[in-house]
Amino acid sequence: MVILVFLNLNKFGVIYISKLWKFLNGYVIISIKGYNIEKLINKANQNNLKIYSVKKDKNLATLTISPKDFKGFKKLSRKYKCKIKIINKNGFFRVLLFFRNNIFYIVGIFIALLFIFFMSQRIWIIDISGNSNISNKNILKFCSENGLYLGCNKNKIDGKKLSENLKIKYNTISWINISVKGSTAIIKLSEDKPINKIEKMDKPCDVVASSNCKILSIVTNKGTPMVKKGDTVLAGDVLISSMLVPSGQEENPVNDFVSAKGDIKGLVQRNYSFTIPFNISEKAYTNNIKKEYSIKIFSKEFQLNKIKLYDKFDKNENIVQLKLGESCPLPFFIKTQIYREYILENKKIDVETAKKKAEKQILDYIILNYDTKTDIISVNKKYNKTDISLEVSTEIISEENVGIEKVVENTGGYNINGENTNSSSS
Repeated sequence: MVILVFLNLNKFGVIYISKLWKFLNGYVIISIKGYNIEKLINKANQNNLKIYSVKKDKNLATLTISPKDFKGFKKLSRKYKCKIKIINKNGFFRVLLFFRNNIFYIVGIFIALLFIFFMSQRIWIIDISGNSNISNKNILKFCSENGLYLGCNKNKIDGKKLSENLKIKYNTISWINISVKGSTAIIKLSEDKPINKIEKMDKPCDVVASSNCKILSIVTNKGTPMVKKGDTVLAGDVLISSMLVPSGQEENPVNDFVSAKGDIKGLVQRNYSFTIPFNISEKAYTNNIKKEYSIKIFSKEFQLNKIKLYDKFDKNENIVQLKLGESCPLPFFIKTQIYREYILENKKIDVETAKKKAEKQILDYIILNYDTKTDIISVNKKYNKTDISLEVSTEIISEENVGIEKVVENTGGYNINGENTNSSSS
């Protein structure tokens, strides 16, 4: 069994080597037409011309011959009055012949390979993440001054040294890592939480109400509370005072001033009124679409076509960046701007449709004007129908943080440390 497998493998190897040798030497398949084909083939064998795969049918035959023996065989065919026609030619010689006749093709391939190699060794994208106070612009400017910029050689980037220099430049950076993946430089960093600027000021601060509200809870961290749960206050009223009132047991009582701090929750009521007309104009899209193409190379943009725009249209933009794989984007972009035509159609809506539009407008108002930490307790709506519109009155009640800091300008001659700053006072 082992011997049979070995013989089969050996036979396969011989066949493969034979085919490879045949390809390297090359071969030409020809057809021969005439009445002296046998004499022609016998004479070719006597002249040591390499002929194989001979097939004959009456006065027509096909055979395979090596390229170097083809010219000699062609001369013999004239002597025996036979016509030769090339059916196929193949082999390594044909590849060499193609490149010899298409030298610019070879040069083009070589230049393309050099270009791809050059582009893959450069940085085309700088990705920055983790920064909150330091702007991308400042980081990019500093990196550019230290050798990291778009188009720079990625092999000359010293990420460790650049990280250390960035930490020295910006002392708020607690951790930073710079790495290169393909043609992208990745800058990841973390910043220390900045100290509240008000705490560093020499002037004390009160906590005042941001709007009219009813106090739901108050927790004082620093300062003197001026209100209690259940009190109703107006916008600007002092909720926590910056002045610490002496208890009366001190030997030398003084008014000490601080930056008041605390967490105050209040119940706030706001009113929002608007109208929804019954006669409206809505977009009706036609089937007309136009596209405008442009290419962007580095920071330069070149427009490929120019179109005449519609009177009314919606515009969408699609940008595709060319890449050499996922980790190697190139600074080449193909931008497509799509213009979709529409016309305005006048339409009359009923009361129910107007109410749905009103609910959407109220929701958009809440999203735009309320913080995500605010709890909406209730939204009360009142509708008043007229001949031309639906009048909407909305009462929004929310639970939110109502305390904001306000600098106290006049402390009676005392600063935040309780020291008298009025030299003329007695």
